[in-house]
Amino acid sequence: MSRHTRTAAAFATVLVMLLSVGSGSVPAASAVAGPVTPTASVTDLRVQAIYFAKTRNSAQRDLAVGSLATLDAWKAGLWTDFLASWDVANKGLAIHTTTPKGLPAKGHVFVVLGSALTRTGRITTKTTRRLKIVLAALGKYPASKVLVSGGAKRNGHTEAGVMYDWLVDRGIKKSRILRESTSASTVSNATNSMAILFDHPEFTSYTLVSDSSHIRRSTILFNAAKVGIQERTGKPWTLTSVSNVAYLDSKTASRGPVNAATHTIIASNVASVLGLGARYKAMIAKPPAKAELTSLSVVPPAACTYQVGQKLNTAGIVVTALYNKGTYARTVTSSATFSGFTSSKVGGVSVKVSYAATGVSKSASFGCTIVKATSSVAVGLSTKTIHKAKTRVVVKAAVATSVPGVVAYGKVQFYLDGKRVRTIMMDTDDNGRTSLKLPKIGKTGTHTIEVRYLGNSRLVAAKHKLTVKVVK
Repeated sequence: MSRHTRTAAAFATVLVMLLSVGSGSVPAASAVAGPVTPTASVTDLRVQAIYFAKTRNSAQRDLAVGSLATLDAWKAGLWTDFLASWDVANKGLAIHTTTPKGLPAKGHVFVVLGSALTRTGRITTKTTRRLKIVLAALGKYPASKVLVSGGAKRNGHTEAGVMYDWLVDRGIKKSRILRESTSASTVSNATNSMAILFDHPEFTSYTLVSDSSHIRRSTILFNAAKVGIQERTGKPWTLTSVSNVAYLDSKTASRGPVNAATHTIIASNVASVLGLGARYKAMIAKPPAKAELTSLSVVPPAACTYQVGQKLNTAGIVVTALYNKGTYARTVTSSATFSGFTSSKVGGVSVKVSYAATGVSKSASFGCTIVKATSSVAVGLSTKTIHKAKTRVVVKAAVATSVPGVVAYGKVQFYLDGKRVRTIMMDTDDNGRTSLKLPKIGKTGTHTIEVRYLGNSRLVAAKHKLTVKVVK
């Protein structure tokens, strides 16, 4: 699918139309009038994408997103990119324990995730080591800013407030620090921090700062929060996550494939970030049925007329695979196979469309009309100077066709001043070429020479006329 729009055909000139799909379609009974959409809702499909990501059923996860594309191609694009980034994180992240090189010099912000304060509201060792990392990073990138995130209150203090004071005390200008002071978990760290960044369009990239045992889950949830904001606002957001910086509290955390328990937690957190927590829990309690291909629908092109000899053009055709009697519907045009099409002769033809999935094959069909190909006649003369009663000019005729590979054959008539001189039968071995030596012309002045190709069962007739001047 683009990556996520329905296929459409647009032809700029008559010639292109003739060489591809033309007018006068004859759809078969099994073709449908318009694209088919799934009965599952956009919300259900989004929840299923998370559920099947959690169960590691990539085939049914991709089916859910493919079905979403038939309802909302833009949202499906967001989910495709997000799930791809989730897959990458699941396999393992590269952890940077020192400030990475090559971070953007402008429009960049470090996001530091807080950890719980002490009972008296003081900063913890865990939070301090993250702040030391970002302090060094801010020194290396003086144009960057920092967002401190954490709102769990202790003794009247918030994590963000304490982190803010810590940085200011060590020389970081207040103007470089943003605060997110309401979150109480990594889920709200992600949603609240990304909401703040969305309100600051001057930021085009960010880098997360946390512990290595925390950075993978944080990365996935911040990516999910970006999807959620774009879905709610309906606006694309180009903010980019660039690298990370982490305190190495574990040499193995976030490196290598994520374990099952952590993966389950991440999936639940993703659902919460996207406001789908309740629906996700319900799906956990009652999982979706296994997907099975149950039918195939075909939307033929708006027009389906071909000239003799042309090849099938699938532009404008939309093939939709239906699963579980329409619960899911995914556009599969590029994966479908087409058979039965022939343009060898004029008439109607049925095109069979087939697709196989989940061990099942289904088919549908639509009709096209085959019409005669067009032809044109080019005329050349053996000489430009014709003398009265002396010169016998040779007329050379070349019949071209609109379809490569279709060779003209049949009767060609030669006329002089409106009177037929001779009819020649041209066969396929002539490759569309023939000639005739005209009789001597007995009068000076202007005369007309015309060549008429009469066509055949596969080609439309054509003709060409020219004038010549006869001198003494």
